[in-house]
Amino acid sequence: MICATLKDAKAKLNKLVEYATAGEDVILMKGSRHVAAIVSITDADLEFSSRLSDAKANALWNRIDEEIADGRAKEWHGPAEAKA
Repeated sequence: MICATLKDAKAKLNKLVEYATAGEDVILMKGSRHVAAIVSITDADLEFSSRLSDAKANALWNRIDEEIADGRAKEWHGPAEAKA
């Protein structure tokens, strides 16, 4: 495991990213506290959808409810009902 302060990380970011890409754990510290990590990712990791904030989730559910209420969308209670 490699630990670096934020100050050191700013100066050595390229090297820390190389370490993470090689599979090394890279931990960033603010003073004596661990605050973040640099992790290697692959193209497959990027296929995950982005996180949905509570506000965006509520807006999505409200829009779905509105579309169901005015007939633009339908609601099914299971696969069999949706197939029919």
